[in-house]
Amino acid sequence: MSDKPQSIGQYIVALLAANGIDTVFGIPGVHNLEFYRGLATTGLRHILVRHEQNAGFAADGFARASGRPAAAFVISGPGVTNILTSAAQAKTDSVPMLILASTPVESSLAKGWGVLHELDDQRLMAAGVVGTARSARSAQDARDHLREAFASFQLGRQRPAYLEVPLDLLAEPTSLRAERFAQVGGGPQPAQAVVERAASLLSAARKPLIVAGGGAKAAGEAVRKLVEVLDGYLVTTVAGKGLLPESHPANLGASLQFRTTQQLVARADVVLAVGTELSETDFYSGARLEMTGRLIRIDIDSTKLADHYAADVGIWGDAAASLNALLEWLPGAVKGWRSELGPAAVHRAQIEEGLNPVYRTCAHLLKALRAALPDDAAVFSDMTQVAYLGNYAFAADRPGTWLHPSGYGTLGYALPAAIGALIAEPSRPVVALAGDFGFQFTSQELATAVELQLSLPIVVWNNSALGQIRDDMVAAHIPPTGVIGRNPDFLALARAYGAHAERARGPQQLTAAVRSALQRRGPTLLEAVESDF
Repeated sequence: MSDKPQSIGQYIVALLAANGIDTVFGIPGVHNLEFYRGLATTGLRHILVRHEQNAGFAADGFARASGRPAAAFVISGPGVTNILTSAAQAKTDSVPMLILASTPVESSLAKGWGVLHELDDQRLMAAGVVGTARSARSAQDARDHLREAFASFQLGRQRPAYLEVPLDLLAEPTSLRAERFAQVGGGPQPAQAVVERAASLLSAARKPLIVAGGGAKAAGEAVRKLVEVLDGYLVTTVAGKGLLPESHPANLGASLQFRTTQQLVARADVVLAVGTELSETDFYSGARLEMTGRLIRIDIDSTKLADHYAADVGIWGDAAASLNALLEWLPGAVKGWRSELGPAAVHRAQIEEGLNPVYRTCAHLLKALRAALPDDAAVFSDMTQVAYLGNYAFAADRPGTWLHPSGYGTLGYALPAAIGALIAEPSRPVVALAGDFGFQFTSQELATAVELQLSLPIVVWNNSALGQIRDDMVAAHIPPTGVIGRNPDFLALARAYGAHAERARGPQQLTAAVRSALQRRGPTLLEAVESDF
């Protein structure tokens, strides 16, 4: 190893490389140049984005696609405040990423001198929207804080981590050398006595129902075995979508937002919630799901076992380990209410019969998009009417194929997140699906996709409105206000960035266009106008 002096900024980047970070999203600035000096000496891949918020969204997409965290470099002040929206999205959806930021020089902190990028307490601001937020005041601090961050990615519920370093400290020399941190793992194991109590409740259940979220996405086989033994139903959150094949007779899909499924939840005598917060953004019909039966919860996050859905039996542990432990205590298969009421398809047919005309139109696009893609493709959606239906209606037979910004609900997520996913897994088909308004939040990342020559279809659903808000205003007898805006010429906009662009006039054209776009070098914007569908 070379004994040549290195700055603390270089040392920090070397620590990232030594601990598995291979990609950084960011924008260089005067206040983080020492991080970029470190990039030059470690060989980490840097992706230039057009806005710091998009650096966070891209790191989020990278992690959701690959299961590995990426880093984002931002400057102090506006760089930090710009990335906080995407950090909040990652936190609410349990996505790991590492944000590295500078601060103004150490002597100025909290003094109100009016230095460039000054904030009263930058770390405190970040702490509200990440898992861990730390300030380094030495090279040793930076090392110790990064060790903590990497451990947090391996234990418990994953969250983004934040580290800030004063501008002058970044440039100071250090004799420390990068090290590989010890791997940690294991996590809490389900307590046998608690598992036995849960198994006793399930054994006596006649109307059992499982609600599975993103925390169960690695436990699909155990979920399948359990729901079949119990003769019950499975409903997933959007994050748990694909845990069972769509055609499985127990699978109600991600349908918690529909009254048909909510009635089943209310009727169940035992609900097993595994790896889910049971949050408002899972069902969108009030503050709380109605439940009349007993509640068993399994979660790696112990705080979820006693929140406003306090469990009758709470199992603190990994989803797969806990479900497998339950299966060992359960007797053989029993006859339950699924045999009595019929397979999930019966209830799903009721849901689909009740879809309004707008959703029926959206369904045509979703079906056409599904037909264009192989089973392992990943669709990154945005906060848009077509995606709200897609949360349920887009067919997903495996986890990680439909990815939506559920918890925080940020507009503009789809395009930068899809870019991050393609960088993580360049051989995997990836699609961005956005509404006309939300796409304009982050459309500048077309430039990034063109620079990288990513084979990325970008489907823009154009209904010339904030459609969901318009419909909500009408339903609430509010005169629609601020929901109709002038759209740009999306095709001309994309071509100005150097992307291919075309209008898909109906489902058949969209299917063909998406297939072609996946084979084309460089991104393709596909405008899907509502009236064509």
